[in-house]
Amino acid sequence: MLKMKVVDALALALEVEKTELKFYLEMARIAKEEKARKMFLFLASEEAEHWRIFEEKLINELLKSCERPRIDEEIVKKLTPKVEGELSEIKAVEIGMEQEKATWEFYEKLAEEIRDEDVRKTLRELAKVEESHYELLKAQYDSVAKTGIWMDYQDFSLEVD
Repeated sequence: MLKMKVVDALALALEVEKTELKFYLEMARIAKEEKARKMFLFLASEEAEHWRIFEEKLINELLKSCERPRIDEEIVKKLTPKVEGELSEIKAVEIGMEQEKATWEFYEKLAEEIRDEDVRKTLRELAKVEESHYELLKAQYDSVAKTGIWMDYQDFSLEVD
């Protein structure tokens, strides 16, 4: 990746957050389990907050620089969740995990390229948040794949009568 201008980096981050927000809202819409729906809605609200943060920083940067951002559509395409056909909830969680990992790694790399310390700090902070989203999704995946439990909801009793 070439050194990216701050306005370009912020505009790109906005696009990434938009694709994640759309993905989680769609997953919440199709989720059959209430716990899964709530988790996807929580993640959507988190991505909406990231969008707000990047949007505010982009507006401020545009006011300073008066230049139009260029968005690398190939990067956006690469960081857009790949949804094909009908999705099970566990497959949606797997895609979410892949997405969060790709996004946090992208923000970490982008932070290394940006000279603006405030934007670098924001990218690093949000990379950590994206990593925590990955961990949440991983816990959900492990729970569903191994025990039949959606986080704190148990489908069956483990107690012996």
